[in-house]
Amino acid sequence: MRRATLQSGLFGAALATLLNFVALLPYIGFCIALPLLPIAFFLTGLALVRVADEPPTVGQATVGGAVAGLVAGAIAGLVAMFLAPIRVALAGGPEALTWLLSPELSAQLVARGLDPVAVVDFMGKAGLGLLLCSGQIAFGALLAASAAALYAGFRQA
Repeated sequence: MRRATLQSGLFGAALATLLNFVALLPYIGFCIALPLLPIAFFLTGLALVRVADEPPTVGQATVGGAVAGLVAGAIAGLVAMFLAPIRVALAGGPEALTWLLSPELSAQLVARGLDPVAVVDFMGKAGLGLLLCSGQIAFGALLAASAAALYAGFRQA
C-alpha cells in the first residue's frame, strides 16, 4: 500500500504542478487551472485504489488517499508558493496591485509608517504563496481521501 500511496501522490503532484504552470498563462490560464485542480486531486485518490496490489478496504483507501493527497498537495503547493512572485510580476507588480487596497486602508498604512506598495508586495508574494500552498495541501488530502473511499466502496460492491 505504501508504494501505491507514493505512486499516486507523485501522479497527483505532477498533474497539480502542471496546472500550476498553466495558471501562469495570461488571461485564460487561471480560468482553466482553477476548475481542473480539484479534479487532479480527485484523480489522485482514484489512482491509489487502481494501482494498489490488492483491493483496499474503504478505511485503508481513505487513509491512503489522504496521505497521497497530502504528498500531492505538498509538492504542488510548494511549486505554487514559488510561482506566486511570478504571478505578482505578471499582474504588473505590486505598484499595479495597490488598487486592491481601499483608500482608508492605504491612509491607515501610511499613518503607521508603512508603504502600501511594500505591504502589497509582501502579501502578494508571501501571503498568496502560503494561501495557495496550504489550500492545495488541505484540498488535496480531502479530495483524494474522498475519491479513494468512494472508489474502494464501489469496487467492493
